[in-house]
Amino acid sequence: MRQNVERGKTILIDGPACVALYSGTLRAFGAQIKAGEHLIVRIGRRIPLEAIEDSQVEILLGKSASCNIIDEDPIPSSWKNAAEKILSSNGRVEVIVLGGIDSGKTSFCIYLANMALNSGRKVALIDGDLGQSDIGPPGTLGLSIIRKPFFDPFNLNPDHMIFIGVTSPYNVTERIIDGLVKLRSKALSMGSDFIIINTDGWIEGSDAIDYKCRLIKNLEPKFTVIIWNNESMKPMMDLLTNTGTEIEILTVNVPKNIRKRDREMRKVIRETLYKKYLKDGKVRSIPLSWIKINGNLEIKGKIDQALKKKVEEIVGNKLLYCENLQDNVILVLKEGVSLSNEESARLATELNKPIKIICEGDEKGLIVALENSEGEMLGIGIICNIDFERGTLKIYTNVEETISGVHIGQIRLNEKGNEIEIVGKKF
Repeated sequence: MRQNVERGKTILIDGPACVALYSGTLRAFGAQIKAGEHLIVRIGRRIPLEAIEDSQVEILLGKSASCNIIDEDPIPSSWKNAAEKILSSNGRVEVIVLGGIDSGKTSFCIYLANMALNSGRKVALIDGDLGQSDIGPPGTLGLSIIRKPFFDPFNLNPDHMIFIGVTSPYNVTERIIDGLVKLRSKALSMGSDFIIINTDGWIEGSDAIDYKCRLIKNLEPKFTVIIWNNESMKPMMDLLTNTGTEIEILTVNVPKNIRKRDREMRKVIRETLYKKYLKDGKVRSIPLSWIKINGNLEIKGKIDQALKKKVEEIVGNKLLYCENLQDNVILVLKEGVSLSNEESARLATELNKPIKIICEGDEKGLIVALENSEGEMLGIGIICNIDFERGTLKIYTNVEETISGVHIGQIRLNEKGNEIEIVGKKF
């Protein structure tokens, strides 16, 4: 539909939608859109388009998308005040943004990044939200050096990624903190002097508060921005205020027109990202002996024949593969079989070592990070299968570089790239 928008008005677009600007000038989170340009609003995102002057737009709305015109500034005054305060600081600036789910953390980060870029700063955006990542696929931490104004970090290319392999921070807080510290160092080495770190929405409960406080202690940002959506932020605010650190804490408001997303919509958004980072993939077959495998399954691809004979004396033809590692023994059983209590007890006695049991096919669909010889993440893939007898790993991926390492995560997808489950650490 063709729409005229008066100067000072704002169009709220809920994706999926396409907006083409025929005349005038629009602005989204500080990024200007000029006549002749168009933008895509992805599913699950709400983009406010401010009319800087009288404008004419063509809007194509997809299923469940919407468009509304409001007569107000979509950027809260508290955001503008906080950005002005941060940008007035001299020297290197590092900012951590905290807030609950759907409080506007990402939108604030976009706005602050654009304001910093417009003022001549060398800006880096680090994404620390595993479940609703914007830079890189779900289950990763991402870094992007901002080279031009933007309105959605989905459109940024990650300059560096660190694979965690799950979508919740609950059991991996130390790995997240370590990963974000590494990405901050990477951003500095790439010349950034203004670093914004976005975080996940886990803020309630003592574990969440402890995690966020440890994160701030390790990163020591110049500013911590707290998006105050309800009193659930108060315990964290009180603890941070009383730490005696030199970190300046700024509080900002949740935008009036923020969009709330339910669990199903958040899953749909994750699946969009999986598909983006697996686009145009193909199946690659890699000898296990060529790569280092770690993460949710650690094997070297070297069957222990003596061990295999000993185990087969107990379990018969149930065994497909076995490997004797330093800390444990890995047994791979044929699909559809299991061990009796007697067999498990005899194995524990005979092997005198912790035993990890895998069933053939357990690995299918798991997301992996593919790494180069330096351990840097090249991209993601999905395990098609492991041929234990031939010692090969088949992965669907669009990574074409030489692969030296495979880090196996806990996210399982189906062949269409849809999320099935998050598996436990059972391998």
